[in-house]
Amino acid sequence: MSSTLLEVTRAAHEDVERLERLIVKDLQNDPPTTKDGLYQSHRVRNNIDTIISTTEKLVEIYEDKDNARKDEIAALGGQTATGVNVFSAFYDRLKEIREYHRKHPAARVVDANEEYEDLLKEEPVIEFSGEEAFGRYLDLHELFNQYINSKFGAKIEYSAYLDVFSQPHNIPWKLKST
Repeated sequence: MSSTLLEVTRAAHEDVERLERLIVKDLQNDPPTTKDGLYQSHRVRNNIDTIISTTEKLVEIYEDKDNARKDEIAALGGQTATGVNVFSAFYDRLKEIREYHRKHPAARVVDANEEYEDLLKEEPVIEFSGEEAFGRYLDLHELFNQYINSKFGAKIEYSAYLDVFSQPHNIPWKLKST
């Protein structure tokens, strides 16, 4: 409804809390197959990424570099440039709410729980090559091609590359940063 800074802050905190509960609920279920376990891990990771981005936005809001939050809190307290008028801020806010409901009479209340529950049923996009078999194996062919085409890589066989790959400290730092 309202897009004030305090409402955005409240909604962000609510989203973080709901995602935390969703992660806990997801992790309480033991996946029956390896593939389901992989999907569960990716769902949890996606939710954690969403929590991180939301909390970064919250940190920006709380830093209040443009003093918008401070001004909004002062306005809610009824402080104006001419003095303190407690009732004018209340009635202005009430007018905004009534105006919104007059413009949007059919605005329905959205149950956020249903939306978050759908995230549990979602199958995340997982990008594995065919050789990796949904994460059971590690396919290094793409990295091998990058290595032999780099300035420090040599034309070697794949089996020799596996030895080089396991010892990255043998590659000079100057060549790594090019």
